[in-house]
Amino acid sequence: MRVCVIGTGHVGLVTAVALAHLGHEVVGLDSDPERVATLRAGRAPFFEPGLDHLLAAGLASGRVAFTDDAAAAVPGAEVCFICVGTPPKASGQASLVAVERATRAVAHHATGPAVVVEKSTVPAGTAWRITRTIANERPELAGLLHVASNPEFLREGRAIEDTLSPDRILVGVEDAWAAARLRELYRPLTEQGYPYFETTIATAEIAKHACNAFLAMKISFANALARICEAAGADVTDVTAVMGADPRINPHFLAAGLGYGGFCFPKDVQAFERLAGELGYDFALLRAVAAANDDALHAVFAKIEHALWNLEDKRIALLGVAFKPDTDDVRFSPALRLAELLLAAGAEVVAYDPAALPNALAEQPALRSAPDPYAAAAGAHCVVLCTEWGELARLDLARLRAAVAYPILIDARNLLDPDEVVAAGFTVHGVGRPPREAAPPVEAFRREVDGTAVGAARMRLR
Repeated sequence: MRVCVIGTGHVGLVTAVALAHLGHEVVGLDSDPERVATLRAGRAPFFEPGLDHLLAAGLASGRVAFTDDAAAAVPGAEVCFICVGTPPKASGQASLVAVERATRAVAHHATGPAVVVEKSTVPAGTAWRITRTIANERPELAGLLHVASNPEFLREGRAIEDTLSPDRILVGVEDAWAAARLRELYRPLTEQGYPYFETTIATAEIAKHACNAFLAMKISFANALARICEAAGADVTDVTAVMGADPRINPHFLAAGLGYGGFCFPKDVQAFERLAGELGYDFALLRAVAAANDDALHAVFAKIEHALWNLEDKRIALLGVAFKPDTDDVRFSPALRLAELLLAAGAEVVAYDPAALPNALAEQPALRSAPDPYAAAAGAHCVVLCTEWGELARLDLARLRAAVAYPILIDARNLLDPDEVVAAGFTVHGVGRPPREAAPPVEAFRREVDGTAVGAARMRLR
């Protein structure tokens, strides 16, 4: 099938190269000529495991191409995906300006029957708005362009896997022709047995927001639980392990830490709460979810401040600044927000991240960068582990201890074994678990004493 994908961000680009991999002919449309040039050269504009390989394969096969000209991308397409950004407005509602622009581009350049698919995360009722916009722009095409909803369920860092091996495909559609076109589009996946849900458009629109809000709620529940565990002397990792063993709960997303971030959860929780209000329901639970997320960040800041007494003139190493591992995305990153708080308090902040440092420095120029975790920790009064990258789980703790000025480690993701951290000579503060003090160097002290006259006298007494 011939497919047009409007927008080549995380969702659009992954969608384009994945559909090309499945055998479709795909044109990616983006308004940024520089991004288009980068993509044509075979370079992805952001880090995502496996993306470069699929991009190169799609370009080599000729099944994927990129343009900034809607007149070259839209005509002849059987399916047009709208994958543009829906950033939050000051009110918390999702901004749908880019969605309207994409809709108008389709309406202006479509030449025949097509399915116009909203894939961006949008509030319920957006499909109706898209339909009305098409009717206003090109009344003669109103019966030929059929609107559908096909929300994405991609996790940054695993987006390729989630697209080609999805746990579900959700299509909201209310026209038989459009439904048949989308079933054909996804036939290479449904033939492999991946679940395919076909619902009304409103159901699909609500389902996407509901999924993200529920996952955010699990994270915030774990962080609220962490505060109780700290006060009671319990260990939240053990508590959530017991909870997660119940299949009705499961352990996924039930991890206390620095809080959720990224472009989806913060804006979608807020947008869903605002949408509920517009529909006449006060979704107070979602406000509590967002408040608990903010509290998790400030609780980690308080741990650092308590451990160091004063933050002025202190050097603090942040290990990880991406909002999650396996991505270079720092949008709404809790680690970057923590850096801002520390900088405002007068601290010097040095950061290391395997992929996200260029984006972090663009967002926060006062941040200093280091080429590896040990360089970041050199002379640091506190090391804060902020992102659960695999390489940070395998830190050489002895080398890290030798680099720091103060042996204080804040494990804001409960990634490391506290026994190993303490054995390496650190005092460790986790989230929702009792702090562990570094053991005094008793043996070293004894060896030092045994070499003195006091030690010799003690041996005679024995």
